Amino acid sequence: MKRLLALLSGDAPGLALSELKSILHIFYGTDNVEKITDRVVQINANISDAGAITGRAAYVKELVEPLIYSPKLGVGGAVEVAESELLKGPRSFAVRAVRLGGVKCDRTAVERLLGGVVMSSYPHLKVDLSSPDIVIHAYITENGVYAGPLLSRLKYSRLEARRPKMRPFRHPSALMPGLARCMVNLTRVKPPGWIVDPFAGTGSIPMEAADMGYRVVAIELKRWIARGCLTNLKWSSHAERVELLCGDATAPPLRGRFQGVATDPPYGRSTQLSDRNIERLYLSAFSSIAELLEPGSRIVAAIPQQRVDPSLLEEIGLHLLEQHPIRIHSSLTRVVCVYGRGS
Repeated sequence: MKRLLALLSGDAPGLALSELKSILHIFYGTDNVEKITDRVVQINANISDAGAITGRAAYVKELVEPLIYSPKLGVGGAVEVAESELLKGPRSFAVRAVRLGGVKCDRTAVERLLGGVVMSSYPHLKVDLSSPDIVIHAYITENGVYAGPLLSRLKYSRLEARRPKMRPFRHPSALMPGLARCMVNLTRVKPPGWIVDPFAGTGSIPMEAADMGYRVVAIELKRWIARGCLTNLKWSSHAERVELLCGDATAPPLRGRFQGVATDPPYGRSTQLSDRNIERLYLSAFSSIAELLEPGSRIVAAIPQQRVDPSLLEEIGLHLLEQHPIRIHSSLTRVVCVYGRGS
């Protein structure tokens, strides 16, 4: 494995960091990450896995191989340049820099400076801004400049294609595909393990889990929503990987053992439940679902902060491992909570 740099999403860097750790755990059984800034971190990974890592991520924007580091830009500043096999074959390159954390500097000047550094170390390379053979990505941070060949990038178009407004069956409370995908990653289940979504709704989480190669059990109480969920699963071409059941999450019609749960339980006024009844629903449903999980499994749930205290589920023996508030709109904040099921 090699040291790689990862650029995290600026929308939710804390959640992105947790997602990256979970993906590394799925790939390598370890989640070691060295934080450089809130958005730039170093990891140990195989270069050959870079595409697969960003391919399953929602908030990990890209991976690069570290090549250049400078604690300070400008004439006379120290610049460290490493050797990269990736730069020995291409004939042309371009540098693309991005400013992070409110750093103020001339981005174009940084690109020119780094371009000169690359050509000094790799004389066979020529600058080609229109169609380079390889691209050097540079991160301008308060801790210096980090740059290297781009290995892989998150493909937003794949997520955009599954946005709720694009689906044949729609509901205003549907999760965005990026958040749903991230929640599946946070379970740390290795494909093709089993993921359970006891509150499947329109199918946001089952679609993402199936897309990543998992086997999925989706439970939905309301028959008309279950039919809509099936419509969406067929539209996404992933219906064959999902067992869709019309049933009650408090008494799930399941037997056997499963590896993880990712779910978005009800929260809105449309549920016609008081806060106390929602708490009872959560306690009953998650208690029943937890009994179906293997020891050490994780439950990832989007808890409505305004209606339920994330620590509520500790009453049934689940351990709250981490929580990440995600503001949906002015009256709703979902807290992505990760719970551990003990032995």
